[in-house]
Amino acid sequence: MLFEHTVDMEIDGERTALVLADIQNDFLTEGGKYYVLIEDLLKRNNVSANLETLLQTAKDNNFPVFMSPHYFFPHDHHGYTSLGPMEDLALNGGIVARQSALNFEGVQGSGADVPDRFRKYMEDSATTITSRHVSYAPTNDLVLLLRRRGIEKVIMAGPVANLCLEDHMRNLIQNGFEVVMVRDAVAAAVNEEGAGYDAAMINWRFMANAVWTTDEVVRRAKAAAAT
Repeated sequence: MLFEHTVDMEIDGERTALVLADIQNDFLTEGGKYYVLIEDLLKRNNVSANLETLLQTAKDNNFPVFMSPHYFFPHDHHGYTSLGPMEDLALNGGIVARQSALNFEGVQGSGADVPDRFRKYMEDSATTITSRHVSYAPTNDLVLLLRRRGIEKVIMAGPVANLCLEDHMRNLIQNGFEVVMVRDAVAAAVNEEGAGYDAAMINWRFMANAVWTTDEVVRRAKAAAAT
């Protein structure tokens, strides 16, 4: 029997936020250390343009934006008894690497930095940059900061659909948030088992309140702002 996704979510202008994970050069900019793993899907889904559309829509319709960055510091290499394959790649490959939480030397323009295309949307009082997440899950203050703003519903996107973004989704669902995932503002890598993007889409259909396109987000956001 085929499972049919019948749940949906209504955008509430007072309680809805755009939540993005990993809007950083290593994921989204040509030459980035992770970019090479997801380049084909980034281009096919027009991810950067769709992310910018989501950001512009949030600004135009007064939805707060939250961005959860992924950083690795040198001390993250110490004390691990074992690493998952993607953690090993990230730590030993220097993905989104920074010297420390207290040292910003070399961050500007690095793989850990925000791409120039998105900077103007991030550097304002309506955008909250959370503390970093480690591994995939939002091991940071994202839930706290959403709660403080009175947010109950989130629209989510980011470049690594089946890892960081999905773990953020699961965590927010478990904390009582309603969640919409944006299917064409995401990408994922491929391995010998199959496509990470397909895995994400299957899981999201079972778990998220809704899975929309960027155009659907824009349409609904405008409608909500007009009421």
